[in-house]
Amino acid sequence: MGRVIDGRFELVERLGGGGMGTVWRARDLALDRDVALKEVRPQDPALAEHDPEGARQLRARVLREARALARISHPNVATIHHIVDGPAHPYPWLVMELVPGENVADRLARGTLAPAEAARLGRGVRPP
Repeated sequence: MGRVIDGRFELVERLGGGGMGTVWRARDLALDRDVALKEVRPQDPALAEHDPEGARQLRARVLREARALARISHPNVATIHHIVDGPAHPYPWLVMELVPGENVADRLARGTLAPAEAARLGRGVRPP
């Protein structure tokens, strides 16, 4: 069994990461479904200790963006289901719809996109 976040979300595998955190495939044990769980963390892990105001601003920004994302309903935007936040976690975790597929970097590693495929992907990220 993997690490369990908030007594409910079991980390299954790391899907990717970047400057603002890591995204995991997780199992929602309460609803028996797979979800994406974004572990929000700054590039400098000591931010909370050495810059509490910066850490507070980061938390506020993440929560504001999560609430804005929760108001969007679009077939090309992952749904946010839940925010794990509280004293047990230095930064929020975002529980989101798990979208099957591969990331752009993995796709490009297989070769360049044909113009029609690039156009199809581009159309998918614009407003309807």
